[in-house]
Amino acid sequence: MTAITASLARTYNHPSYADSYQAVQDYTRVIEAAAEHPNKGSTALSTLVELPRGRIRSWVDDDGMPDAARGVMLAQRHGWVDPDPEMRKALAALAGHLLAGGSITDRNYVPSIAAGRRVSLDQIEDAFRAVGVPPTRRHEADSSRATELLPATHGSVLGRTLAAWGCPIGGRATVESLPQIVDHAGEPGQAAFLDAYIRHRAVNYPDKATSRLHGQQPLNFHQAIAALITQVTGEHASAGNRGVTVSAAAMRALKLAES
Repeated sequence: MTAITASLARTYNHPSYADSYQAVQDYTRVIEAAAEHPNKGSTALSTLVELPRGRIRSWVDDDGMPDAARGVMLAQRHGWVDPDPEMRKALAALAGHLLAGGSITDRNYVPSIAAGRRVSLDQIEDAFRAVGVPPTRRHEADSSRATELLPATHGSVLGRTLAAWGCPIGGRATVESLPQIVDHAGEPGQAAFLDAYIRHRAVNYPDKATSRLHGQQPLNFHQAIAALITQVTGEHASAGNRGVTVSAAAMRALKLAES
């Protein structure tokens, strides 16, 4: 998934590159050259790869690497860049939790998610574990703030990867489209995304058979949610400026109807 790799790399800043993805490409090229020429030091390799020695010296002599390359390597190791079907489903579910009840901070890209009306902290912990990171809780002892779940390790890399897949950074109020991972995840992942999203946002009314997904996002986003519900269930959902109305049949098809 070259496009995801590039987008992930570009969430980093590198002092020597306007495009941090180029730093990843250069690092890969240098390490491959070093493996092919194990007797050459950084001076000789700099001539071979046509890069300044000062830039590559730590890569060759001290096992250093650009932050973007380290992040890409870690994301690849976890299966987040080119995910298998189970990881696609897990990433899509986590994206649903984020878009409905969480955010990725624009300061350090760490994702955090709060519990919802039908989503417990334990369920959110399971969502983080499903993508391979242990969760931790924040503000649990503070009665004035909602308890949030966030990754205990590799949080910044996970958040950057989710951003590369199209999850919004710094809040969700202006998001206009679904993350790319939702389309890439196929029907199981799309159903998992909707399950997470709807459990956070759905409100049922005693005198109505429909459910309402309240939201402050632009109409385009609500239309995308409604279209996905219709696509997955074959049942009706409609979008408006303040959210999405989901038919009782669609909620039953998603196994989310409340008795």
